[in-house]
Amino acid sequence: MKNALTASLLLLLAFSACPLTADDEVEKVTLELKSGETVSGALKDVTDAGVTLVGGDGVPLFLRWAFTRGDKHLELRKRACNYKSLSSVVSLADFCHDFALDRKEAECLIVALQIAPTDESLRTRLAALPKFKDLTAPETPGPEIKPPEKTPDTPPEKTPDKPPEKTPEPKNPDKPLVVKLECAETDAYATLSKELEKLGYKIASSKEKEFDVTVNIGLTFVLVKNPKWMGAELYAIYDGTCQYKISDKGAREPFEDKTVEAKNVRSNKTKVEAKALCLERLLERTVDALDRALKKRQ
Repeated sequence: MKNALTASLLLLLAFSACPLTADDEVEKVTLELKSGETVSGALKDVTDAGVTLVGGDGVPLFLRWAFTRGDKHLELRKRACNYKSLSSVVSLADFCHDFALDRKEAECLIVALQIAPTDESLRTRLAALPKFKDLTAPETPGPEIKPPEKTPDTPPEKTPDKPPEKTPEPKNPDKPLVVKLECAETDAYATLSKELEKLGYKIASSKEKEFDVTVNIGLTFVLVKNPKWMGAELYAIYDGTCQYKISDKGAREPFEDKTVEAKNVRSNKTKVEAKALCLERLLERTVDALDRALKKRQ
């Protein structure tokens, strides 16, 4: 049964003789299986659960780490680890444990303890591993030391009266700033209008003649990479740029003319999703920039 499964995997991932073009930057990977066989393909994605390869027929195939010689592919597995996330680092430690990589497991647990130094379960797990002289776990934080309470004989210190707190000014005056938004991208116009209204600005309709400022938005997107293997998209990377100009009503020159960028936005699915993610990130940064500029105007 195992040999039949292995043979099926090898058949699915057999490469065709068609050469790739220079623009198709495909990373080829060869995985060693526990059965002793090897499986090759174009790398599509790496997660803590396994690897997705694309074979000569263009069909993606997911292989769980449990089927592979994980001890031979630790560097590939590391790509799926977010070293700022405790759960992600512990997952990598579990991977090292499953494949008897004691030192690497210890290194992961030390990183995890740097994130959660009071987690005793991590310390217990680290203590059960062989000792490595050059690896030291971070110290457990001591108890919080509170200053001694004053005795009743000590007269309390007289604190100066605090000046009355100033009432913070509202984010926008009672009469909100009226913004005429100009943007050719329908989805971007809708998102920007919604977010600016949340911040207290009023968006003038296209027919309204009464407004305070004009905000002109120009968006450009560049498809940086979109390699394909036998017709299947492996991943896509987009760069996005937003140039915004803010002018007072009737002014000839804008009082703010700047550019916001979103670089190397990647999707492991399609270029359509990558562009949508790039637009989302770009608009988040644009809203922040517009808010800062419009507050100066107020």
